[in-house]
Amino acid sequence: MRRFILRGRIWLLSAVSGGGLLVLNGCDTTVRDTVLSGVEGATTTLMTTFIQAFFQSVLTEDEGAATTVKAVVEQVPNFFA
Repeated sequence: MRRFILRGRIWLLSAVSGGGLLVLNGCDTTVRDTVLSGVEGATTTLMTTFIQAFFQSVLTEDEGAATTVKAVVEQVPNFFA
């Protein structure tokens, strides 16, 4: 089971980091452009959300919010490990 999860992570990482171009190489150009623009938009939105959450936690004096962001930042590297 652990090997399956590791393969899934590797596949996901390669697909997100540019491997999608190889997968979509045989597709129609319109379909490929639509999929890639959707992935680009989703990635941009996700990263913007993380950056905004980080700066809000820095600016907020409430320790509960800072703890939540700290927990997320600590767990993200474990997902890709």
